[in-house]
Amino acid sequence: MSDILKIVLKYSITFLLVYLVYRDSKKKDIRYKNLWVIFSLIFPPTAIAYLLYSTLASKKVVLSRRQKVDIAIRKRAEEHKKKIAKERNALEKAKEEEEKKNELTLEELEQIKTERLAAKKKRLKELEEERRYQQEENIKKMGLSSYDANNSKKE
Repeated sequence: MSDILKIVLKYSITFLLVYLVYRDSKKKDIRYKNLWVIFSLIFPPTAIAYLLYSTLASKKVVLSRRQKVDIAIRKRAEEHKKKIAKERNALEKAKEEEEKKNELTLEELEQIKTERLAAKKKRLKELEEERRYQQEENIKKMGLSSYDANNSKKE
């Protein structure tokens, strides 16, 4: 009877260990939980290795409230820096585009200025020719010679 008792005790301890490994692996959501259960069933000392693994795997870093706040502040600061950098780049691009437009505008203004000066000179020549033509017409109407007309202006 003692042999049967030893066998029953051995298997009951093995199944108890397997059950504990199963329950703990499900509770802690351990990776490869099925393999741990199978290996603890086949080779019971694996349960001890599992206990070491589960304590190391389930340990998570616990941060204090102040540390969490500091991390959140740093993340916001980094996001804010990135946002500012993007806005700064956009403003620089817009500034460059405006400067290019201004350069074009200055060139266009110079071109318009030269065109206006040329038009003004042309108009002055036309007015001078028209005045000369009118003087000649007046001289013909009055019957004066060009010499008499020039002398009468001087006097």
